[in-house]
Amino acid sequence: MKLPILFRIFAVLHFFVGLLMLFGGSMLSDTNGWEHSIGIATMAEHHGSSLICVSILFWMLPTWVDTEKLNKTAPIAILIQVILAIMPVYHAAVGAIPTDGALFVMMAIIIGLIILFYVASKKEVSE
Repeated sequence: MKLPILFRIFAVLHFFVGLLMLFGGSMLSDTNGWEHSIGIATMAEHHGSSLICVSILFWMLPTWVDTEKLNKTAPIAILIQVILAIMPVYHAAVGAIPTDGALFVMMAIIIGLIILFYVASKKEVSE
């Protein structure tokens, strides 16, 4: 899979999660067994807007730079994805969110995409 496509896949993924955070605060509380509060809604909206900003950058990056420069951004882009993947694992480890099938599916998708991202960046360097 080509790197520009993977940048855009991550962009779409983060956009939809961002929308969920922006508009689904009470659903997030219900799903996780939390008492919904203005604090949860505020933090979810903040996180959601940040993810939408990341998604816009990831969507536009392949348009703004050529393939060689896009390859140079891959390590930082991978680091961003790893940081975003570590947070739910940490929250599950401390019991803040449930450790359930949804978490495992989400992590499998994110880790799979990170691996594809890494492989694509190395493949395009050697071409």
